[in-house]
Amino acid sequence: MPRDDLARLIKELEKQMRSAAEGLEFEKAATLRDQIFELREVLAEKEDLPPWRRARALAGERD
Repeated sequence: MPRDDLARLIKELEKQMRSAAEGLEFEKAATLRDQIFELREVLAEKEDLPPWRRARALAGERD
């Protein structure tokens, strides 16, 4: 999957996660959180980031 598509998917899942948490659907929100983390790992690998930037990317921080 292209990098831009991954980034869009992550943003969409983040919206769904927030919505689930607001609706008190915590198990669904946790599942989405885990999926987001896995996709961030894939995205970080595609970008071939140095270790310090990779850690920030996995935490969801943006430059």
